Amino acid sequence: MKDIINTEYYLSIRSKMIREFSAMYKGARKELSLHFNEGKIDYLQQESLSDYEKLFEELPYIGGRKNADTINLIMGAIALSIIRPLEREKLTDRQIGKVIYEAFNGYFEARPNIISRIVGYIATSKFYAGKMKKQIELSARRKYEDDFVSEYVESEGRDFDFGYNYVECAIHKLFKTYKVERFLKYVCLGDYVMFRSFGIGFTRTQTIANGASFCDFRFRRKGETYSGWPPDDLPEWSET
Repeated sequence: MKDIINTEYYLSIRSKMIREFSAMYKGARKELSLHFNEGKIDYLQQESLSDYEKLFEELPYIGGRKNADTINLIMGAIALSIIRPLEREKLTDRQIGKVIYEAFNGYFEARPNIISRIVGYIATSKFYAGKMKKQIELSARRKYEDDFVSEYVESEGRDFDFGYNYVECAIHKLFKTYKVERFLKYVCLGDYVMFRSFGIGFTRTQTIANGASFCDFRFRRKGETYSGWPPDDLPEWSET
């Protein structure tokens, strides 16, 4: 089925999307200050915002509010809009990757801890697992070709409580469209920041971004999560 690009949906939540962008860029600014002065950073932020708003008309519709992964696609679009102006500057891929990492880090650090922990509690609940299983069943039908596609993984006595295998990634598809997929592995590090803030134990040994056929998300309801930076010792990480 041909993918549906629903401009109206993203325009209907424009104010929310702009707020998410502004919150993400606060973290990016701190890292950018190591490379540019305030005036230049203001200019880069405006360039990113302009790119981001153009994406409202190009982002694929994957179910809107009915799909819990829509917010992940939006966050990916924000990261994409931050990356594109920086490609024109004399920064290495890793320096740009660190900017993206700090954008996620700042975003989640700014949230009240109690809110993050409540989100973490809900995300690891049996109720939410049931909801996600239904969403996984729907994604397997591939109604929206640019959607995420995943599988639920039972623990079966192994060293995690539950997991997801993402066999298709909407953000990977988006980045591939704009020929910036080499930066995706840095965007994936945002998962460590997010789940750490939620108080969830999270591990992953491979990602599509690093050349694997799927991403293996594994969770423990009580556990530690690595901060994500530096990424070199992560099992999923590869410089190739």
